[in-house]
Amino acid sequence: MKRFRNYFEKSFKTDNLGFENFQMKNFVFSTLFFLTILGCQSQDRHPESIRLLILSGSNNHNWQKTTPFLKKVFFNCGYFKVDVTNQPDTLSYKIFKKYDAVISNWNSWPENDLRWTAEAENGLLKFVEEGGGLVFFHASTSALYKWPDFEKISTGAWVENTWHGKRNPVNVKIENQEHPITKGLSDFYIFDELWVNARQNDKFQVLGSAINDEALDKGFENQPAIFVLDYGRGRIFHTLLGHDVRAMRNTGFQTLILRGTEWAATSKVSLPILKELQQDKSEKISEFSWVENDTTFALLKNDQVLWQFNFNTKHGKPFFHPIFVKRNRITCVNPDDHLWHLGQWFSWKYINGSNYWEYIGNSYQSEGITDIKSVKLRKRSDYSAEISLQIEYHPQNAETVLTETRIIRILSPQKDGSILMDYDLNFEAVADQVDLNRTPIEGESDGKLWGGYAGLSIRFNQDMMSSRFISSFGEDKEVNGKTGDWLYMGFQGLDGTRVGSVIMISEDTRREGEAWYSVNDPELPFYYFSPAYLYLKPRLLTKGERINLKYRIVHLGGDVTSDRLNKEYDNYTNSVNN
Repeated sequence: MKRFRNYFEKSFKTDNLGFENFQMKNFVFSTLFFLTILGCQSQDRHPESIRLLILSGSNNHNWQKTTPFLKKVFFNCGYFKVDVTNQPDTLSYKIFKKYDAVISNWNSWPENDLRWTAEAENGLLKFVEEGGGLVFFHASTSALYKWPDFEKISTGAWVENTWHGKRNPVNVKIENQEHPITKGLSDFYIFDELWVNARQNDKFQVLGSAINDEALDKGFENQPAIFVLDYGRGRIFHTLLGHDVRAMRNTGFQTLILRGTEWAATSKVSLPILKELQQDKSEKISEFSWVENDTTFALLKNDQVLWQFNFNTKHGKPFFHPIFVKRNRITCVNPDDHLWHLGQWFSWKYINGSNYWEYIGNSYQSEGITDIKSVKLRKRSDYSAEISLQIEYHPQNAETVLTETRIIRILSPQKDGSILMDYDLNFEAVADQVDLNRTPIEGESDGKLWGGYAGLSIRFNQDMMSSRFISSFGEDKEVNGKTGDWLYMGFQGLDGTRVGSVIMISEDTRREGEAWYSVNDPELPFYYFSPAYLYLKPRLLTKGERINLKYRIVHLGGDVTSDRLNKEYDNYTNSVNN
């Protein structure tokens, strides 16, 4: 743990996130740092990095995508130094022994008679026997069928009676809470391909199983899916999970592969478990507390983050992340498909032609600067809060064109776990003309299918699956470009329960040019929505002209109905009018 603590302190000082000046608590280790493991692009290397070699270059699955992604998962953790080879059959014991663990993303299916050289096969076997770690996942043990010793060091291979259905939500059940890899880890769901009747090596210890509705309907029981084996002085970890990058983005998969690899390499596990994957603790006790420093303002429940507001960070804009509804993390920050997506945040797209939305290249800077001039944080005894910001918008190294006074009121924690946040955004043009604009939509000159976005937004956690909409205008599928008072986007969360968010628009904010913008792509996955203020047409302001935008966001769990959401909207409009 000392090694982990040292790396934690170093990485957050380097990222300038402000943690060097306040006392770290357990929640920091279990929540904030592990979010860095799964989501940030840390370039620091720990001086005692675990050395890994990924075997790649052949697989009946898309190794061209999964190997780079897997390497990034290990690299971003900051705990591992990673090399990749696309020619594992050319290796030898002399090469293997340079590493602490070998991760295989290699098979030759359907060329099942293929063998490596004797030097490579014997070298891998000797590496494990003499204390090395070996890690397999999904189809990487469906290989080397004609090498007898490979059966001794592997399990879960595809054989004559093995089958799988379509990718869908798979319930992963942790059955061994005593092993270092799975100790304290809860059951979870993953959108993946479930293998049924894979070949079992009885010498492997089963730590967990998996099942989905399709297999249950056909009369099958839980399938062994997480395995370990002590072999000689070495250790072997295998999970049947991880069919593709979509599955590998799952927090549960990443937690297993990271902890399993650490164990295989060192025989110990020190990497923490995220809040959403920790064994469920009693909700009867609700002790709230605050954390506040020069970049972070957060409410904790039982020493775990409930919501966290971030400002004056490298990301360039203020934003909420993480936000939890019970054990489900709602938000996603810096996804690799859109680095500038910041959980729950507000951003204009174009102001007088300058882009305030996207970053330039791989930096965290935009053409237009969202300049936070002051932040006031107010904490109340009922654990509600008010955040006040003064913001100026200007191009890089140029005069301010637009100012904003932003007030965000977070209501006191709700008994059902819901989180309510009210936004009051007041803008004033200080340049002679201020053109608030967006990418043109279809039907306009140079219009794009993805045009129209700008404003208040939520990018959802990539653990989400089985998405659905409920709207005030009656549409539950094609909501993009439609108008209405509120819109809900909900999912099956990591723990299998329903969770989602509704954004409500104040009557004073409604305008002819607004419409809902949404992305609902389960393959990436990419889940996003926004009450896009400029969707149908931009807005031109003259000096001194003002805009006032008001919204309420409610993050809530459980099954949600249109009647429930209409009542929530009535409550909001009554609070605004009063």
